[in-house]
Amino acid sequence: AGPISPDTHVLWIDSSSPEMLDGTSRVNYGEVKIIKKLLTELYESESFRQYTDSWTNIEDKQIGLISFYGKQLRLLQEMTRDLNTSHMPIRVSTVDRFQGMERNIIIVSMVRSHCIQTEKEQKPNFDKYPEFGYPDQKDLGFAQSPNRLNVALSRARRLLIIVGNSKLFRTMDIYDNVYKTISDPQNKYGKIITAQEYGL
Repeated sequence: AGPISPDTHVLWIDSSSPEMLDGTSRVNYGEVKIIKKLLTELYESESFRQYTDSWTNIEDKQIGLISFYGKQLRLLQEMTRDLNTSHMPIRVSTVDRFQGMERNIIIVSMVRSHCIQTEKEQKPNFDKYPEFGYPDQKDLGFAQSPNRLNVALSRARRLLIIVGNSKLFRTMDIYDNVYKTISDPQNKYGKIITAQEYGL
C-alpha cells in the first residue's frame, strides 16, 4: 500500500512539519496526518487485507503505533477512532511501555522537529523566519537516549515505519547511522521518502 512494497522492511517517512509544546509534552500534527494517510492506504489495500487474514493471533494482526510523547499518543488515538479498524487492529503505546513487546508492523512517531510552532493552525512566516518559516528547535528530548531509540526501533518483526524529521535527528550520530543504513543503495529492504513525496 502506498510506498510499501513486499520488499520493504524499513521505511522512513521524512517529516518537515514543526513540533509544538503542549503542556509539558510535545505534539506534531504533520506526523499525525502522515500516519493517518498511511493507515488509510493499508486499510484500503487488498494485499494488506490478505496479509492480515493470514494470521489467527490478534497480536500478529495488530499494528503497534508508538511514540516518546503522551500527548502525541492522545492525538494518534483520536485519529485512529476516525478509521474503520475492523480488520486492522492498532495498539497505541509509549515507547517505554512497549519494551518487551513486539508486533509484525510498528509505526514510530518521533515528534521532535528542527522547527517549532506555538499554535496548531500557525502558518509559516518566512519574513520573520526566512529559512523554515518557524523558529529553530534543536532539542531531541526523550529521543536523546540511545536506550529509548533501541526499544523504539527493535519492536518490529517484519516492517518498521519511522515518521520523523531527519534534519533534526541526523544531528546525532546514532540516528544518522540509522538513516544511512536505511538509505544505503545496497540495502534493498530500506526506503526513505519525504512527506512532500508522499503528497503531504
